[in-house]
Amino acid sequence: MNYLIVTNSCPFSHDKQGNKIVTTSNVGGVATALKSMLEKFGGTWICWGRGSADENFCEEKYNNYTLKRIMLTRRERQGFYEEYSNGVLWPLFHYFRDKIKFMPVSYKIYNEVNKKFAKEISQNIENNSVIWINDYQLTMVPFHLRQMDIKNKIIFTWHIPWVSKEFYSILPEGRDIIQSLSMSDVLTFHTKLYTNNFTETYRFLFNEKPHSKVYSIPLGIDTSFFSYERARKIKYDGIANKKIIFSIDRLDYTKGLINRVLAIERMLKKFPELAGKFVYVMNVTPSRTNVPEYIKMKKEIEMTVGRVNGEFSTMSWTPIIYMYRKIKDSTLLSYYKIADVALITPLIDGLNLVSKEFISVTRKGVLIISKFAGSACYLNDALHVNPYNLDEIADAIVTAINMDEGEKYDRLQKLKMEVQKKDSTWWYKKIISKVA
Repeated sequence: MNYLIVTNSCPFSHDKQGNKIVTTSNVGGVATALKSMLEKFGGTWICWGRGSADENFCEEKYNNYTLKRIMLTRRERQGFYEEYSNGVLWPLFHYFRDKIKFMPVSYKIYNEVNKKFAKEISQNIENNSVIWINDYQLTMVPFHLRQMDIKNKIIFTWHIPWVSKEFYSILPEGRDIIQSLSMSDVLTFHTKLYTNNFTETYRFLFNEKPHSKVYSIPLGIDTSFFSYERARKIKYDGIANKKIIFSIDRLDYTKGLINRVLAIERMLKKFPELAGKFVYVMNVTPSRTNVPEYIKMKKEIEMTVGRVNGEFSTMSWTPIIYMYRKIKDSTLLSYYKIADVALITPLIDGLNLVSKEFISVTRKGVLIISKFAGSACYLNDALHVNPYNLDEIADAIVTAINMDEGEKYDRLQKLKMEVQKKDSTWWYKKIISKVA
């Protein structure tokens, strides 16, 4: 048996920088786990080549597997990725109705690109190939494969939330998409809530059970990489005697970034005695830098951070250290290592691997997590908060800062056991066992 992995983005990109071509690893929990699996079992990886030089590397050989890149035209990229995947499906599956922009033409292009992926798959499968498709950008691929009379086993893994049946029903193409997904042999989600929502949605639309076997199997992390031992020491003289609160997020309206800053403000107003005793290190990774809505969001965050810092800063202390840039993995590990509190409060999230990474690295930290993050249902010993409730977030930060060492240790050990037990290897082995 061999595996054919299908994802929207590739694990590696090639970009032109002057007269050179630079290869960059596209880091992420899904890519890391799938790469590890293919290196062990062998197979093929099909993905969209987004790098500016990827057209020169449509086929590459890596450790025990072949990488095949699909190239898209500018119009295909716009309709498939920007307009439909990110303009319709992303806000829909995160309950942001006002941000959905229905465009029939973009769905047509989205469907055509999915068919393009299916055609590439058909040209690379063998009789014993298991096809493993990932995420919301590729929902129509199972339909096109079955239309080509391909009978190979298909796994489809959904990495973002699945909404309630009533909310899903506003999607004009909803019946086509969910029927296509159900043509997979195995469907996996990260939580029981999303699994139940999918099953209920299918029954609501078709008055029967989905044809796929549906499972809740949460993605894990590479705990050998995210470890205390691998984290380097960093100098942080200016904040060495203060409690360090840390967060890292991609710039996106689902992450609750403004609310987090406002919660710090609320905490300082409720507990003025904490002034000068902590620092909130807030790292935001650039995303969709040319989209007006994201440019506006960035400005709003920066204005709010500036206003809060302006109100509470002193000559020797600034409450929020804001960084808008991508940081190296080695730097991220170091922040996890020194942080006393991780503040992970998305408005909604399919899973959230940052929470697991922090737990794996830290030896002293307390995790505060949104109850609407998928990983929250597995991390019972974290402090759970409503990301819309500023007082609740503020109170949780104070609780975390003042927590005695015994309770902190007990909570952390239980969390570490959960993360280590269900790591990235456990995840892919659990999923592929469902089609064995």
